[in-house]
Amino acid sequence: MIRFALLLAPFALAACGGAGTSISLTGNGADGEGNVSIKTGADGGVSIEAPGVSISTKLPKINLTAEDFDVNGLKLYPKSAIRELNAVGNDKMGAKQDSHVTVAFDSPGPLATVQAWFRENLAKQGFKVEAKGNGFAGTTKDGDPFTLELTADGEQKAKGRIEVKGS
Repeated sequence: MIRFALLLAPFALAACGGAGTSISLTGNGADGEGNVSIKTGADGGVSIEAPGVSISTKLPKINLTAEDFDVNGLKLYPKSAIRELNAVGNDKMGAKQDSHVTVAFDSPGPLATVQAWFRENLAKQGFKVEAKGNGFAGTTKDGDPFTLELTADGEQKAKGRIEVKGS
């Protein structure tokens, strides 16, 4: 079922158009026979690799924003643009720790404002959070470890990278 959803994801997202988000979705089956990889580039290029299938094509650019993102209740700073999304899922026994979602994004607010917003919203979602550099580290309300790295991008913008791992 996961593999089927992964195959449909780029086609559902392709209708979004816009500036372009790079997306990588990988699903690994228990026996290695059901491995699926889907990648889209910021330019709209799409490749799908699965047992017996290799497809490369060009679709309209995908543009994901804060409104398209929610992982374990974690949302992005409002009006953020997602530059890159990488999701890896494993069905292998004992391999859940290899599962993760990583998102790189640009936020339209000063670093201090974006930090304060995340601090407040992570706490509201029941995350256990500690300061780490300009960002945060801790666990989601489900106990999955996460890190959030934030950096200034000029005076009025910030860049971020979130990684949530399966536990």
